[in-house]
Amino acid sequence: METERVRGNPAGITNTHVAQNIRTARQAIGMDLRTMSEGLKAAGRKLSTSGISKLEAGDRRVDVDDLTVIAYLLRTTPAALLTPPDEQTTLTGVPEGYEPEEIDRWMRGELVLTEEGLFNYWQQEWVICTDRIHYLETTLAGMTAPDPDDPERPRANPKTIAAYAERLQTARAREQAIRERGVQIDPTGRVFNAKDYTENYADTHQPGQTTARSTLS
Repeated sequence: METERVRGNPAGITNTHVAQNIRTARQAIGMDLRTMSEGLKAAGRKLSTSGISKLEAGDRRVDVDDLTVIAYLLRTTPAALLTPPDEQTTLTGVPEGYEPEEIDRWMRGELVLTEEGLFNYWQQEWVICTDRIHYLETTLAGMTAPDPDDPERPRANPKTIAAYAERLQTARAREQAIRERGVQIDPTGRVFNAKDYTENYADTHQPGQTTARSTLS
C-alpha cells in the first residue's frame, strides 16, 4: 500500500490531451526535439529528447512546472495545452455533458462550470449575438438601398454586400446555437432576457474575476 501511495494516481485523459497538444504545437512551429530539450534545459527543466518523445506519447506525465515552460517555448498558453483537442470535452474529473465552447472558456478562466456560471455566460453571448445581428441587418439595409444618384443600383458594391450577408448568416447560425443551449440551461427563457442581463451586469462582471450569481431564482 505504501508503494502505491508514493506512485500516486495514474495519468488520466487530461494528460493524454496535453501530450497530444504539445506534439501538435511543437510541430506547428517546426521545432525539433533537440531544440525543445535545449530550451527546457535553459529554463532549468532538464528533459532529454527521448523524454520529450515519451511525454508526447503520453508515457510520461507532464507536471505543472514543465507545462508552463513548454507553453512558453512553443509560443502557446498553458490553457491551450490543457484544452481537449478536436472538439472533445472529456477531462479528468469533469462530468460529461458540457459543450466544447464551455470547456474552452472554462480553461481560459472566462466562466465557471456551475449552473450560475453557464447561465451568465450564455446570457451574455445571447446579448452580444443579437446586438451583432441588429447591427448587420441595419448595415445591410443601408447598403442595399437604392443609390440616390443611380436608383438602379444599391449604395454598396456587390462584394461588400455579399461579405456582410455572409457575416449575418454566421451570426444567425450562432443565435440558433445559443438558443438551443440556452433552453437547456434555463427552460424558463431567462437566458434570452436582455433586461435581466443589464440589471445584473454589475454583480456578474467584475474586473479580474470570474463571477456567478448567488441564485437563479
